[in-house]
Amino acid sequence: MKKLITLICALVIGSMSFAQKNEIKAIEKALKSNNFATAKSSVKAAESLLGNMDDKTKDKFYFLKAKTLYSNGAISSSDIDVALKAVEDLVSLNETTKKSKFLKEALVIKNQIFESIVQSAYKAVQNGKSEQAGDKFYKAYTLSKKDTLFLYAAASSYLNAQKYDKSLEFYEQLQSMNYQGTVVQYVATNKETGQEEIFNSKQLRDASVKSKSYIAPKEKKLPSKQGEILRYMALIYSSQNKTDRALELIAKAKEYNPDDTQLVIAEAKAYLASGQKDKIKPLLNSASSLIAGDATNLMNFGIFAMEISEYEMAKKYFEDAIKVNPKMSDAYLNMGSLILEPDVQIVEEMNSLGNSSADNARYDKLRSDRLELYKKAIPYIEKAFELNPQLDTGKYLRDLYSGAFMTDKYKEMKEKIAEMEAGN
Repeated sequence: MKKLITLICALVIGSMSFAQKNEIKAIEKALKSNNFATAKSSVKAAESLLGNMDDKTKDKFYFLKAKTLYSNGAISSSDIDVALKAVEDLVSLNETTKKSKFLKEALVIKNQIFESIVQSAYKAVQNGKSEQAGDKFYKAYTLSKKDTLFLYAAASSYLNAQKYDKSLEFYEQLQSMNYQGTVVQYVATNKETGQEEIFNSKQLRDASVKSKSYIAPKEKKLPSKQGEILRYMALIYSSQNKTDRALELIAKAKEYNPDDTQLVIAEAKAYLASGQKDKIKPLLNSASSLIAGDATNLMNFGIFAMEISEYEMAKKYFEDAIKVNPKMSDAYLNMGSLILEPDVQIVEEMNSLGNSSADNARYDKLRSDRLELYKKAIPYIEKAFELNPQLDTGKYLRDLYSGAFMTDKYKEMKEKIAEMEAGN
C-alpha cells in the first residue's frame, strides 16, 4: 500500500511537471510569432502552477511573463505594474539561488518598460493630456528615484491639469530635496514629426540618431528650477487663500529670479486676494520696466490697475499693450470695459432721482453722459469682436448697441448671434 501511495504521488508530481513544461512551451511558441494575446492566456494558465514550480522553471516563467506583458513595447498601462513585479520576483529569486539564466534579459525588459513610460509621458504632454502625463512621469520617478526630473515633470503636469493638491505635494517634496533641476537634457528631432523630443539618456538619444529616425542631436543644460517651483507653490497657496505662505514663497523666489514678471503677477494676485490693495500700485510701478514690449503682461498690469480703481494707470497699460500688439483682442475688450467703468454709478444715480425739474435736468445730463461713454467704448468692443468673434463679446456689443440706440447695428448683431448659436 505504501508503495502504491508513493507511486501515485510520483505520477501527480510528474503530471504537474509535464503541465508546467507544456504551458512554458506554449508561452514561448506564442512569443515567437508575436501572438501576445495567446501568450497572456498561457501565462495565466502557468500562473496556477507556480506554487509547484522548481526554481529553474520559476526563473524562466518570470522572464517570459515580463516579456509577454511588455509585448514588444505595446505594453498597456494596466500591465506595467504586473510586468515590473515579474522582474522583481525574478531578481528576488536570483538573490536566493544566484543561478538565474534570465536576469540580464529581464533587466533589459525593465529598462525598456521604463523608457516606454517616459516616452508615453512626453507624448501625453504633446497631446495635452496633462493628468495622464503626471501619472506617467510619477511612475517613471518611482522606478528611478535618482531621476528627480521626472518628479518635477509630474508636479508641473498636475499643475497644468489643475490637480493642485497633487502638484503641491510633489513641489513640497522637491523642496525638501533641495531640488535644483540643473540637469542636462538629451534631445533630438523626430524626422517624421519634425518635433524635438527628450531622451532619458545620451546612449538612447545617440542610438535613435544612429537609426536615422532622429536628427539634430543637442544637449541642453537646464537652469535652476528653484524660483519657478517657489512661484508655482505660491500661486497654489494663494488660490487656497493662504496668502501669508504665498507671499513668503514669492519673497524666496525673487532671490533666484528678481526679474521674473510672473512673480510680480503672483504677488499682485496674493495682495488682491488678501485685500492688501494698497500694495499693488507700488508693486506695478516698480516692475513696469520689466514688461516694456510685452503685450500680455502690459494687459495683465492694466487689469490689476482696474481692480484697485487706478483707471488712468490701467488705460496707459492697455494703450501700450495695443501698441505692442494691435491684434490682441483682449486688450481692446478691456479698454472698452475700462471706459464703461462709470456706467454702474451713472445708472444708480439715474435710478435714485425723483421727478422735480432739477432731477429731470440731472437725469437728462446723466443719460447724455452715458451715451457718450457707450460711443467711446463701442469701437474698442467692435475691434475685439472683429479680431476674435466670441459669442459673449457679441452679446456684450449687442447690448451696447441697444443702450446707444444704434438700431441697425443692434439688429445686425442680433442676427450674427443667432447664427453663432445655431452653429453651436
